[in-house]
Amino acid sequence: MQNDADTSNRKLRNINYFCILKTIYHFLMTKHIFTKLWITLLFCSIAISANAQWSLGVRGGWDYTSISRSNASRIDETYSPLSGYEVGLQARYGFKDWIAITANLTVMQRSHRMDRHLNYLDELYTEHRNHYLMLPIMADFSFGGAKVRGHLLAGGYVGCWLNDHIKGKTYWMTDYYVYFNDFNEIRPFTREDSRFCAGLVGGAGISYLVHEHWRLNLDALFYYDLTSHHRGYEHLQDPRYLNTISVCLGVSYQF
Repeated sequence: MQNDADTSNRKLRNINYFCILKTIYHFLMTKHIFTKLWITLLFCSIAISANAQWSLGVRGGWDYTSISRSNASRIDETYSPLSGYEVGLQARYGFKDWIAITANLTVMQRSHRMDRHLNYLDELYTEHRNHYLMLPIMADFSFGGAKVRGHLLAGGYVGCWLNDHIKGKTYWMTDYYVYFNDFNEIRPFTREDSRFCAGLVGGAGISYLVHEHWRLNLDALFYYDLTSHHRGYEHLQDPRYLNTISVCLGVSYQF
């Protein structure tokens, strides 16, 4: 009786092996390339997840923004950069010890100043305090020891222009007098404004493992716009691009 049971078990195992091999054969011979691709990606994701590590954190810091404008701008206008702030969240997904994907969801102040120099007036200016919701996604190449690690970051970003807080001085004239007027307000968007932005981002950073799960992060990034935040007028194209340097300190928790 025991021999019959062993024989039956061997037959069942052989049948199972045969079914598995038959399934693999049909998979390899299938003409549905998308099925092959989906299953391959599934196995790859399972293999990667075994060594992957998540970390979530908060970050904040300082930024410095300049504006690039075409030759279509007025010759009596000059532009200068302004500093601002940045606060947000950070997520990092580590595939290996040396490679990860980092994404930041931040509110960034990308500001600049415009001065007007007329023949008889040189007191006119406008400061633009632009607030953006930014989402940079970067490849994170790291190196170093367990405690202190360096990071090289490169990728792209998309963003949304939230508002434009303007402050400055303007003027109006009568036949005999010139009057100056200070203003400080939220400028409403017009059809010339493009609220979507996208571009390239890259930089470097350093991180320090404070505790088993807690890490301090310091990074410096450069944001380079590929899209203009000004659509131009009907008969005049006037592209304007923002370029921002940011330095941020953050803390993250490693799962």
